[in-house]
Amino acid sequence: MNEQILNKCQLLKEAIEKDPRILLLNQLEKEIENNEEVMVLSYKKDVALANYEDVIKYFKDDQDKIQKAQKLLAESKYNLDIHPLVKQYNKAYLEVKLMYEEINNQLFYIFRTHHKNCENKS
Repeated sequence: MNEQILNKCQLLKEAIEKDPRILLLNQLEKEIENNEEVMVLSYKKDVALANYEDVIKYFKDDQDKIQKAQKLLAESKYNLDIHPLVKQYNKAYLEVKLMYEEINNQLFYIFRTHHKNCENKS
């Protein structure tokens, strides 16, 4: 029985690795990691986030500074999110996430329903 389960798990793993959604996500991840525009936008977002955290920490009573830092962070995050490659990656990521949720639901549905039934009997 355990060997059968291991074999089925291996088949599932191989099927997931060959799934076009996974392949696309992996390809887009490599493209993002090597795209200078995305690296610059990501860096600007990271700097804006660090600045925002510093402003909140050191100027917690200065709402004007906090709002300015928050606006800068929102703008930098927006600029990163609207980059075509990032948009494409996020769409592919969502597809993979949904696939994993479906796999999880199919594999573990029986355990969740059984667990709920056990809780209701107590």
